Amino acid sequence: MQLVADHDDPTASIAQLYSELTGYLDEAWGRAHQRWVFGEIQKFADHRSGHCYLDLVDPTATGRDAPTLKAKCWRTTWAPIRLAVARAGLALTEGVVVRVKGYVDLYAPRGELSFIVTALDIEALRISVLGEHARRREELIRRLVAEELFEANRARALGAVPLHVGLVASKKTEGCSDFLGVLEASGFGFRVSLVHASVQGARAATEIARAIRSLGQRDCDVICVVRGGGSQGDLGAFDDELVARAIATSAVPVFTGIGHTGDVSVADLVANQTFRTPTACGEAVGAVVREWYAGHVAAPARRIGAAASDVLDELDATVDQSRRHLVVVGRHQIGRAGQLRAAAAATVARRVPQALGRASSSVASTTRRLGPLALRHAGMARDGLDARRALLAAYDPARLLARGWSITTDESGRAVRSVEGLRPGVVLATRLADGVARSTVTDVVAATAEEVP
Repeated sequence: MQLVADHDDPTASIAQLYSELTGYLDEAWGRAHQRWVFGEIQKFADHRSGHCYLDLVDPTATGRDAPTLKAKCWRTTWAPIRLAVARAGLALTEGVVVRVKGYVDLYAPRGELSFIVTALDIEALRISVLGEHARRREELIRRLVAEELFEANRARALGAVPLHVGLVASKKTEGCSDFLGVLEASGFGFRVSLVHASVQGARAATEIARAIRSLGQRDCDVICVVRGGGSQGDLGAFDDELVARAIATSAVPVFTGIGHTGDVSVADLVANQTFRTPTACGEAVGAVVREWYAGHVAAPARRIGAAASDVLDELDATVDQSRRHLVVVGRHQIGRAGQLRAAAAATVARRVPQALGRASSSVASTTRRLGPLALRHAGMARDGLDARRALLAAYDPARLLARGWSITTDESGRAVRSVEGLRPGVVLATRLADGVARSTVTDVVAATAEEVP
């Protein structure tokens, strides 16, 4: 088969095709003829390169064949747009309708038709976000009501003295400081378990829900979720289903103190109690403890004080009466004692001369008897001494020696009464009336039993 060129048919190359298309696009949708387009975000990518990539779908179309537009926002343009969106408290997410301005670009090497974004309508985004937010919020409330969770936490009874407070807040923020300052200024001994959580941004809902569940396992008396205010977009986390379910299913009463600029959040609706600011939330917790203190401590203390004062008054009166009674009795007793002392003195003065007379007579009589008795006893003692002296003289060794007796002693001076213990060579001393004879033992002969007298 042979192909033959038909010179009557104006054939164009791909490059020519793209060149002509680019010309048409530049004339109607080129950089110099930028136009506004609105579409629903189907895909969104904030690329690490700094560029932003969007897939926009026509929100007016239905079905699977809805027209889609590939949009790009280069880094130098996307940076200020992203900052403006953040300052407005909004976020670009799937499902949000945006109004963007830009131009069409045909990239020939890939045959890609793209819409290059150069501006974004913040007010249109705000309307779209809030509208979508309201729709999702209503759906969440309906689900919670259907599951009987909408009133679940409100049915939780708050303890009489909620001194252990679980706090969900962003550390070092004004809202957190205000809440803690109110509890500290109350003068009560609150114990606060603080779990930090972001209260704004993509991670906020997850962190808040996790913090509530964590505090529910710490034996807290009440859990307080606080934030120091913000725009409707900033408070989106408190309309999130994760947060709402964490509060609704909490076994511990949950108080919210979120600064609002508009309607209350779903978190407020399902909470046990809700307050407009963190300060008001802290004051409410303090008021519960203060009320209990007033009824169970202060009032009884006042009653006890009044009763004690009455008792002291009665005791004062009793003591005063007793004091007066003691003064009267004391004076009477002193007078009576004086009378008794005077009577005793008179009796003594009257009886002393008599007693002295009797004592003198007794002493004189005793003296008269003592003289003869003393002489008689002295004579008897002298006679006894003479008898003992005569007896002792009869046993005087000198008298025995004079009568022919002798006394034999060994070398140590002890009297020899037996041959037992004597041996040849022992020197003996024999005392006689007229001197001492010394002798040496040459033989020792013991007497027989018959010879012993």
